[in-house]
Amino acid sequence: MAAITGTALMALSAGMSVLGQLQKGQADKQAAEQQAQNDIARAGQFERQAELDRLQADRETVAATEEAKRIRKAGERTTGTARAQLAASGVMVDSGSAININEDISGRAESDAMNTLLTGQRKADSYRYASDESLYSAGMSRTSAAQNRAKGANAQTASILSAVGTGLQGWRGINSTSKG
Repeated sequence: MAAITGTALMALSAGMSVLGQLQKGQADKQAAEQQAQNDIARAGQFERQAELDRLQADRETVAATEEAKRIRKAGERTTGTARAQLAASGVMVDSGSAININEDISGRAESDAMNTLLTGQRKADSYRYASDESLYSAGMSRTSAAQNRAKGANAQTASILSAVGTGLQGWRGINSTSKG
């Protein structure tokens, strides 16, 4: 059985160390890339949620507008019915308490319509705010992805430089052993 020389052991040790450093750098880069891909996927989810929130904000605005129209029309019908009943009972509909009754009905209908619009606007604003927050989060996820990719590239570069340093140290050790 042949004995392994000290120089051969040093060369083998240096080679194994270099290989390990390179593998670690590659593994670190792959892990960082996977994290970056996860961040990009998360950004896409945030962007989809932002779009859904914007659509819901638009729906709330339309729904409130339509409900306000319905309330106003109902108020007009109620005013018309009240005028007809007052006129049928012989009350002058263009003076006195008949005007007050009609104004009261119209005022309440308009107040209800405005409250409906205000509530719809508040709901829409809430959805728009949520949409903006989702877009902000998407941007943060994309930034994180870029940082993770840079981190992976840096880890790989550092491992290559470290491997080169280890290789040079091993070569110096082998070179000095073989000269001595």
